[in-house]
Amino acid sequence: MQVGRNVVIAAGAIICTQVKIDDSAIINTGAIVDHECRIGAGAHIAPGAALAGRVQVESGAFVGLGARVIQRLTIGSFATVGAGAVVLEDVPADTAVVGVPARCLPPIESQRNCLT
Repeated sequence: MQVGRNVVIAAGAIICTQVKIDDSAIINTGAIVDHECRIGAGAHIAPGAALAGRVQVESGAFVGLGARVIQRLTIGSFATVGAGAVVLEDVPADTAVVGVPARCLPPIESQRNCLT
C-alpha cells in the first residue's frame, strides 16, 4: 500500500493489498477499498462505500455513502457517485450518477428548481 501526504483513513476502513492513495484523499468510516485500487488526489470515499478490485477513482471525485463500484472501473476526475448507487460502468469526469444501476444525472443547467 502506498499512501500520500495529508490522507485521512477513518476508523473501520478496510484497505487491501497494492492500493495507492494519493495526497489529500479521504477514505471514510467503514469504507472498503479492495486490491489494486487507485485513489486520486483529493478524492473522497464516503462512509460504507465499497470499491471492488482495480477501481480507479481520479482526483477530486466523490463516491457517496454506501455506494458500490464493481471491479476495473474508473470514476473520472470531479465525478460524483450518489449515495447507495451501484456503478456498473465507467463514470466520465465531471459527471454525477445515482441509482441502481447508476445512471447519469442531467447537467445542472437543466435542473432549475429541481428540489422545490
